[in-house]
Amino acid sequence: MNKIGFVHAPRTGGTYIESLLSSKGPEFFINFFGTPENQKENKISLIEKISGDKKGQQKLLKIPNWETAQIFSGHFSLNISEYLPKEYHYEYITIIRNPVDRTYSFVKKITTSKRFESVLSSGGQYTPKDLEFWDNFMQYYESSSSAGLAQHELNGFSNYMTKVYAGCDLGTTIVVDEDIYQRARENLKAFKYVGVFEDYESVIKSFVDMFDLNVKYTIRNNSSKTTKPKKIKDFLQSINSYDQMLYEEFK
Repeated sequence: MNKIGFVHAPRTGGTYIESLLSSKGPEFFINFFGTPENQKENKISLIEKISGDKKGQQKLLKIPNWETAQIFSGHFSLNISEYLPKEYHYEYITIIRNPVDRTYSFVKKITTSKRFESVLSSGGQYTPKDLEFWDNFMQYYESSSSAGLAQHELNGFSNYMTKVYAGCDLGTTIVVDEDIYQRARENLKAFKYVGVFEDYESVIKSFVDMFDLNVKYTIRNNSSKTTKPKKIKDFLQSINSYDQMLYEEFK
């Protein structure tokens, strides 16, 4: 029986897709986040760090719904393939997003880390609407700071999509090079489906059709059109050059 892995890159609209998939229950859909309530038995904390998590590897194999599930999802890298039950064949799907917009949204999202938020806001003086906030982010990134964040979160700032599609270990520091980029390209070519966040209505319809979801859904306005200072846009482009190439090829 084939299983389909939804490689959920943060800030690509995947959480809403997962809520639709969850409507068919944990026997059909395995969500490593454990949400909503009916997914608790499928939960694996920090699936991003699976290669160094021996207990997580054992728990992954013992998830009770593998036999019936058609699809599983999480913020995993393709290196998860090494740790999945061996009796099944796996295919993958994903959603890609303009890397500047994805990273901009990601930085704002992970200010849920109070320490990280305090660094970027200078102790509460600035918000993401202020240029000073983003100046602080650039200093944070260029100084290789890790204040308030784990390694898998730090990997989210630059070429994250390339890292996960290449199968890199998100629990380690990754410097993307041409070999990693080419591996990501070849892997992405073999994906069963690649959706584009900027055409989110089409993405939702594709998931509904692929998995025969009998659900009502709404199309949200995305924030890709948020005006960004040129200085910040140029910086985010410069640290996501490989993701930009992937996006241009596969969108």
